[in-house]
Amino acid sequence: MGVSTGWQTCSKRKNDMREDYGTQLEDGSLRFVRDLPRPIERVWDYLVDPEKRALWFCGGSMGGRPGDGFTMAFNHDHLSHEPLPDRYASMQGGIDLAARLIAIDPPHLLIFKGVNEEEETRIELSEEKGRVRLLLIQAPPADFAQLTDMAAGWHAHLGILVDQLAGEKPRGFWTDHEEAADYYRAALSPAS
Repeated sequence: MGVSTGWQTCSKRKNDMREDYGTQLEDGSLRFVRDLPRPIERVWDYLVDPEKRALWFCGGSMGGRPGDGFTMAFNHDHLSHEPLPDRYASMQGGIDLAARLIAIDPPHLLIFKGVNEEEETRIELSEEKGRVRLLLIQAPPADFAQLTDMAAGWHAHLGILVDQLAGEKPRGFWTDHEEAADYYRAALSPAS
């Protein structure tokens, strides 16, 4: 489908909160934007504090300097009351992935690379119009199926972050993930 230039929105929450789907950049990277409640330091804590990060994404230790290795401890059983879809059965009980910190500038910038050195994740925080703007850029994997899963995963994880910061009961991770996966399979293009 090429480069997505507009934002597609959906309204799934009981409070009619509207969320944007991520978009695909020309290089195949994924781009997500979320406007979150202030203060920026609180949002930053949810990125770097292992206990708070585990509430929406993954736990595990994180170093404080570029080059530090760390573990991303994913446990979707703790993120959602919903059972894992069959195709993710290998993740039952959690999985640990190795990662490396590339850059850190509290409370504005966090860059890390996961298992595949090509897959860099960049998260920027800025204060805009009384809110904290989170910008996430995810470098694409070579495999298109992984790209759509990655997009759906970030979409669902960021949705839970929104809920956590708003003090709301977190949405169902897998329901959100599967709905987003359907959207991203149709909206994204394989990286060239």
